[in-house]
Amino acid sequence: MCFYCHIFLSYPIMGFLVDAADQVVLNLQDEVQQTWKPGDNIVVASTDYSMHQAEEFTLLPCPRCTSRQVRIQGKPRYNHVGEILDGVDMRAEVALLSRNILVYGEMENSCYGDNLCQFFNHDTYGGHIKIFRNFSSVHLSHVELKNMGQQREMGSYPLHFHMCGDVDQRGGYREPTYVDGLSIHHSFSRCLTIHATNGLLVKNTIGYDTLGHCFFLEDGIEQRNTFYHNLGLLTQPGTLLPTDRNETLCTSIRDKVYKGYTPSPSTECKAVSTFWIANPNNNLISNVAAGSQDAGIWFVFHSSSTGDSHGLVPETKAELTPLGIFYNNRVHSNFKVFLVFLVLLTLFFNTDLQICLFLLLCFIKKRENPSL
Repeated sequence: MCFYCHIFLSYPIMGFLVDAADQVVLNLQDEVQQTWKPGDNIVVASTDYSMHQAEEFTLLPCPRCTSRQVRIQGKPRYNHVGEILDGVDMRAEVALLSRNILVYGEMENSCYGDNLCQFFNHDTYGGHIKIFRNFSSVHLSHVELKNMGQQREMGSYPLHFHMCGDVDQRGGYREPTYVDGLSIHHSFSRCLTIHATNGLLVKNTIGYDTLGHCFFLEDGIEQRNTFYHNLGLLTQPGTLLPTDRNETLCTSIRDKVYKGYTPSPSTECKAVSTFWIANPNNNLISNVAAGSQDAGIWFVFHSSSTGDSHGLVPETKAELTPLGIFYNNRVHSNFKVFLVFLVLLTLFFNTDLQICLFLLLCFIKKRENPSL
């Protein structure tokens, strides 16, 4: 099953064939005719600087379409590039959101009660799936999760592996634990959280239109996890952590800040990311971060673990741990930066690391904004 494909057309600007209403045909890189059906919903990623140019469509019957074509309802509001330009692959990602199995939260028409209604005018109290340690086996495949996660409750995410320890052969599992082909969208607190869990495989999974860090490693002790061929887009600010928040949320929320301290928006907030990686010993291969309020991929390496994991296991010294596999990842349409390596040093100061961090950030920002 193809979970996302690239639009490929000979047109110089548009990634669409537009004849009239409901006559828009997408030419895709991969064959999808056997798995993408009329009535299914898809999302086309932005190819602009703004992540908000991602668009959803419903598929229509198309008897004349080839196995690499689909017909969509309505017309696109934005241009979506469908070419390789000057050697750079600018083709938009196209993701199938629909699955045969749907798990969803039953939502109210508007925000209610103490669900942070001062910040959200819609209901943000959805469902959640939480997996604890000592399970026999967990293999989630091709499930759609919609209206999941809860902004009000810490730890209530669409899918949450909570302090499961080793979930691969090292933990005694003959077949390692995996998540494959999930569609997580229109959700209210992250996409998938890995908390004090090692050896999990996450592949072919979509995280679309969510609040807070999307694919999230929590405490800094999570290792040997592999993210392969996943797509995250339209990652918007949330409330749970200072790094999830935009400037308004950063200065307004004080009850969840240590000792009532008010964070600085420019240095302690405004870091919401599609991939938030808190330990270098994890693998990111062929993933796409196609639109976040702040960063596409953010590596943050702590010198000691945080949260519930602090003091429970020997310190991993993340800032001294070699980086896992980082290969063929694609990042675009993020508001601030594409990729960040941030080393949090509390025991010593390494001048070389600080200089490398500074140069990396300048390079990334310059590529995104040539005027810098």
